[in-house]
Amino acid sequence: MKNLPKVLMISVAVGIFGYGFGIYFNMAPLVMAGGMASLTLLYGILLNKEHRPTKEKGFFRNVGTKIPIILVLGVIIWFTAGHYGFPFWWQVEFVAFALVGLFFFIILDLKTMKVEKGEGHSIRRLIGTYALGSLLYITITAQLPQFSPEIELAKLNRPPVDLSGLAGPEVIAAGRDVFESNKCFNCHKVFWEGNSDRGPNLGTKQIGLYSEEYIKDQILNPRENQSKGYEDKKSKKAMPTYYGEDLSEDELSVLVSYLKTLRDPTHMPVEGKFPNQWTWWDDPQIVAEGKIVFEGKEPVTEGLNCAVCHGTDGTPMMTGAFDFRDPDAMDTTKMADHRPLKLKDWPDDLYYRRVTRGVDATAMAPWGMIFPHLYLWKAEAYSRTFHDPLDKRTAKKPVPPVPTKE
Repeated sequence: MKNLPKVLMISVAVGIFGYGFGIYFNMAPLVMAGGMASLTLLYGILLNKEHRPTKEKGFFRNVGTKIPIILVLGVIIWFTAGHYGFPFWWQVEFVAFALVGLFFFIILDLKTMKVEKGEGHSIRRLIGTYALGSLLYITITAQLPQFSPEIELAKLNRPPVDLSGLAGPEVIAAGRDVFESNKCFNCHKVFWEGNSDRGPNLGTKQIGLYSEEYIKDQILNPRENQSKGYEDKKSKKAMPTYYGEDLSEDELSVLVSYLKTLRDPTHMPVEGKFPNQWTWWDDPQIVAEGKIVFEGKEPVTEGLNCAVCHGTDGTPMMTGAFDFRDPDAMDTTKMADHRPLKLKDWPDDLYYRRVTRGVDATAMAPWGMIFPHLYLWKAEAYSRTFHDPLDKRTAKKPVPPVPTKE
């Protein structure tokens, strides 16, 4: 083939472009480069291939070969869109476009139409084809969830939040309204609610454990302190930075109040981007921070020193203190909610109960009434390492299922 060197040069150039594109958008640079270069090379070879007369295939044979191709493309589109965090209905719409393409492929395989008799005839055919495509598109997309202009206008014209006269549940409800009206669900789930994993699930992350200052900073300066698993370039640019201008002080205040309710006392907080997530039990940074809390060196929890009773190395320093080194140690029988479980089998909520609610008739106080629970969870994560060292684990603890409405 005469033009093969030129085709190869163009393919290499396209591959380099694809690699840069992949790096910039964090989309598998090598795959992008190889895919784009391969497609360009294939296209160039086909264009330069010696033309041979071909025999026209029958209509049904043509359609039969295109349907499997569209089905494969539809599956690829569906899973690719899901991988990059597009909402469910966006995935449906992308696949719907592929089906529209199939319809036009079928039209192209119909019997050849007569040659146009003139310019007017050509224009009528063009308009008719466009009208048919538009009708098909409108018909399909009309079946998808629609925005109601009245509802959207009502949101835009909603009077600003005024905290005067609001209290308790009303403040939280107002914060929920701010969360919804600012489309936060487009990127964040709240436990089972929402359909996008672009940003952290604020429920399973338990954003409510964090301080109000931290939450405000995450809203107003989202790119300065990324959540774990979201440090890539694409995720850093995902969170808008205009909320400091768009939200009034009262709106920001009620939004934070709502987010402070997002906790789950039955499970350890979860970090990371779906599906590559992990719990605090397996987070080296959290374990290290928990060690500081456990040994009484954390300024925020001044007065809390677990090591006084349980020992810095896990060896109990006080009679009756629980031995975290023993994986077979049983739950206390001094509590009404006693569970006959060995330490190695304790669920997250049992750890949480014993630390936050204390143990009757012992020196184990209800620390949850005194100190921020964020730090107590960290201390619990560290305490587990006495009988289950982080560096000797063969597998991470399974991420708990997302709590449901039921």
